[in-house]
Amino acid sequence: MSNGKRNVNGKSIMGVMLMAAAQGTQLQVTADGTDEDDLLKAIKELFETKFGEKE
Repeated sequence: MSNGKRNVNGKSIMGVMLMAAAQGTQLQVTADGTDEDDLLKAIKELFETKFGEKE
């Protein structure tokens, strides 16, 4: 995962938190493995549904 300034492993919650990505920050997510397509679809859905938050 990258915000253009910092690259972190998405499995590291501390790494993700240290990105300090504020609302509106563009992130680039990459995946590698046998289920990478499913993972990227799931991540996309989380963002599209605003992580299930109610407005």
